[in-house]
Amino acid sequence: MDIGVIINQMLVLFIIMVIGYIANKKNILDVNVNKKISSLLLNITAPALILSSVVNRGKEGDPKLVLDIAIIAIILYAILPFIGMFLAKFLKVPKEDEKLYQFMTIFANIGFMGFPVIESIFGSEAVFFAAIINLVFNVFCYSYGIYLISESNKLSFDIKTLINPGIVVSIIAIIIYITNMEVPLIIKETTSMIGGITTPLAMMLIGSSLAQIPIKEVFLEKRLYPYTFIKQIIIPIIFFLILKHFVTNELILGIIIIVSAMPVATITIMFCNEYEGNINLASKTIFITTLCSVVTIPVLVYILLT
Repeated sequence: MDIGVIINQMLVLFIIMVIGYIANKKNILDVNVNKKISSLLLNITAPALILSSVVNRGKEGDPKLVLDIAIIAIILYAILPFIGMFLAKFLKVPKEDEKLYQFMTIFANIGFMGFPVIESIFGSEAVFFAAIINLVFNVFCYSYGIYLISESNKLSFDIKTLINPGIVVSIIAIIIYITNMEVPLIIKETTSMIGGITTPLAMMLIGSSLAQIPIKEVFLEKRLYPYTFIKQIIIPIIFFLILKHFVTNELILGIIIIVSAMPVATITIMFCNEYEGNINLASKTIFITTLCSVVTIPVLVYILLT
């Protein structure tokens, strides 16, 4: 894996993100447009990208890989809550923000940033495997995640929250992958073309969203610096040192490490809006972790995967 290529890819993504930032400042993009773009990504382009990653493969699928990555993802999401608790105590986070820090530690930006970055580093096939991790993400996020942000005393789960295009298409993609089903050329070309706009659109959306956050306030939140370093460098390294003894497939190992190094999920703000969480802190953390990921991801790739 050529680190120069990785750095170049991250710089390209960063430039697109900056363009989105500028577009927002010039009123080309705004909150309402962002919501529509977000809906477009979640419901159309990202599902198309996931499907395209499977139907355009040139080799037979391995059902064992699907099972392996699903099991690893479940184990990681079972461990991350404890890491989140430890981080909150270690950084002496105010009591009222402890559960939010735990949420931000568990749930990384797989959909909007993970898919584009993973596709840039590992190729389109890797998006399918990331989508499997994203399935597990959604199950945990819409059960334990809601429990954390809502400050509820009861852990609940509503299956209706998982019925959306991303989940449905991911399940269809798994079926196609496992059965080696042949898909018509018109479907291959359509999903490839629509899925292809996901990366630039997602990065512009992130840049535009970051433009809504007062930058001066962000850099005054000193606790976020050690938090970001631990979350996006230390934790992925620990995962790598443990998983390399069990995961022999280098592609799967690389995807898991990159996913674990992603910045805080943008869904954190949506949940804070819905359940009256600390929106200000969530926004600042998303800004810092996203900005730093442009550096931390190439560093991790250089240290661990080259």
